[in-house]
Parts: sequence; C-alpha cells; structure tokens
Amino acid sequence: MEYIKLIKEMPEIHCARGPKRCEECRKALKNKSFCLIKVYLEPGDITRPITEVYVGCRRIVGEYDVVKKFKTKEDAKKYAINHGIEIVFD
Repeated sequence: MEYIKLIKEMPEIHCARGPKRCEECRKALKNKSFCLIKVYLEPGDITRPITEVYVGCRRIVGEYDVVKKFKTKEDAKKYAINHGIEIVFD
C-alpha cells in the first residue's frame, strides 16, 4: 500500500465517536503535538483516522497512522532535517 511520510501537528484522538459526540474527545483536541505520520494514498481494509495534507500542489485526504510523537517543535524539525521528511506547519 502506497503512503507518504510527513510531520504534522496533530490532536490527540480519544475514540471513534469524535469531538461532536464525546466530551473526552473535545478535551483531547486541545492537546496537540507534532507527529510523524504515514498518510495512505488509497483506502485500506482497516479503520483509521483521516487527515488532509497538501503535497506539492496535490491535496490528499487519506487515512493515517501515527509513527512517532515529538515532545517539542524543535525535535520535530531536527528529525525532519536528518531524515529528509517534509514538515507541515498550519
């Protein structure tokens, strides 16, 4: 399955119900951290959260997995530079 790796600031995920229906999910949205994520280019057989990213001029709405969380923005920048991974700042 094809995917792209990038670093993006992501909110915590509490459950599948989402912030519209779950109080804990609304609280978790406030806790954002930079994460290394794999964004899949095609839908898979497993239920995953979805994110929207732009790669070049191409808009991708895809499922993702969190591979790694970073404690600080600086740690994320260092990792991106050392590994040649794009970092997305919103």
